[in-house]
Amino acid sequence: MTGYVDSYYARTLNEFRRYPALDGDLDVETVVIGGGLAGTATALDLAERGHRVALVEARRIGWGASGRNGGFASSGMWGGYKALAARVGLDEARRFLRVAQGGLALVRQRIADYAIACGPLQEGSLECNIVGANEDLIAHRDYMAEVFDVPSEYWPKDRLRAALATTRYTDALFTPDTMALHPLNFAAGMGRACAERGVSVFEETPVLGFTSARGRKSVRTTGGRILADRIVIAGGGYVRGLNRTVSGGTIPIASFVMTTEPLGAHLRDAIRVPYAISDNLVALNYYRPLADTRLLWGGRVQVWEPRPARIAELLRRDMVRFYPALRDAKVEVAWGGMMPYTRHRLPVIGQIAPDVWYTTGFGGLGLTLTTAVGRLISQAIVERDDTWRMFERLGLPYAGGRLGKVPAQIYYWGHQVRAALGRPAVH
Repeated sequence: MTGYVDSYYARTLNEFRRYPALDGDLDVETVVIGGGLAGTATALDLAERGHRVALVEARRIGWGASGRNGGFASSGMWGGYKALAARVGLDEARRFLRVAQGGLALVRQRIADYAIACGPLQEGSLECNIVGANEDLIAHRDYMAEVFDVPSEYWPKDRLRAALATTRYTDALFTPDTMALHPLNFAAGMGRACAERGVSVFEETPVLGFTSARGRKSVRTTGGRILADRIVIAGGGYVRGLNRTVSGGTIPIASFVMTTEPLGAHLRDAIRVPYAISDNLVALNYYRPLADTRLLWGGRVQVWEPRPARIAELLRRDMVRFYPALRDAKVEVAWGGMMPYTRHRLPVIGQIAPDVWYTTGFGGLGLTLTTAVGRLISQAIVERDDTWRMFERLGLPYAGGRLGKVPAQIYYWGHQVRAALGRPAVH
């Protein structure tokens, strides 16, 4: 048993290193709570700067959504940069883009520097305009090129139909500077990199609580205590009641992924390009052909996780709706994972108290922005750099925590009804 939720990623895991549970007391400069993408990125960046770091994870490194997602890595932001510019101003939106682009470049660098076998990497992505959405992709392409210097290529209907055997899309934008990878192997590789850099990594070590008074901090776990100068909370969708500010400011939302059996030539008949593909529904569909001719398909949003058999049934239905030629394809494994969403659906960095940091809100954008944010927190701690405050200014308004699931589900149900009526809203 791997200790992970059954998934295609767990079944193809190639980073098998395990870490002990904490047993006793430890003294470090920084303790990072949460062994997902944000936690490992922060711990690694601090260790690379010579800090003594402990990383504690309640389950296994990458156990949560960090190791269960679709594997898409881009420099995007939820809602797009035009909406972000309307919120924070154009100059500030450009700063966010530079940070995200730096995060994507750092993902590539970490894969190379630490020989993280999380490929084969799929370069490039297609974002498709679903029938009824009526988004002007040419205008969007021109806006992003002129205002943000981000190139993309417009694919009209004929070119898209030659690539994808579906009538559900009208046109698409191809973005070359994106990629898709094996997220669990990446997360586990980041954990290994942390250990190689001297981080004290602990798995199966739930945190029971911590002190946040001025001076040295104390983190209590089931196996002992860690004294530190500072704490970084990076618990994602599984932070639960560890801290009211973080758990109350996020809503844990589930999204789902499945993989088919190997499809051989049938996959190429339906999807004739090797890219990561998504559409512009609010609860978007996202999928990609795998090297072994399986199709990985993700989508849907719920505030609870159904049984794997039900997830497989729902996602297979979506796949066949878009690609009728795959109606005979069998689902091999399906799974879900909880992602943390803020009310404004953007990631945040903040401090609960002096030297007690948190970062959260990466729902759907974790691979790139967690890496970027880990660097910002590390720079703030080591160099007193204040770039991180651009994320702090977004705020962490109360979202209801687990109680916020009810309005969130109603919101997504509403968009599902609109999509069924042929009036999908873009996200």
